[in-house]
Amino acid sequence: MTEEMIKSITDAETQAAEIKQAAMEKSAQILAEAEERAVDVEKACDMRLKSYRETELKNAKAAAEVQYSQTLADAEKNARVYCANVLKNAETCVSEIVGRIVRGDC
Repeated sequence: MTEEMIKSITDAETQAAEIKQAAMEKSAQILAEAEERAVDVEKACDMRLKSYRETELKNAKAAAEVQYSQTLADAEKNARVYCANVLKNAETCVSEIVGRIVRGDC
């Protein structure tokens, strides 16, 4: 009877060691697969971020071009109005100067 108990304990220990070894192997396999998947996910994220960055850069450049064109058009319009006003006021000044010269009031 003692021998049977010792044998069953020994069998149970052997079985437990086998289960533990199988669990260790399975956990190592799961860890290796998880690390591979993490590398794949990281690569995919890097590619997506690169694509996103390129797209956003193109969009930003396009928006900047539109803003630049609008600002340039506004500045040109304002410059034309300013020039027209200066020329309009210059006629009066020129007429006054010519009048003085002609009248001898210099």
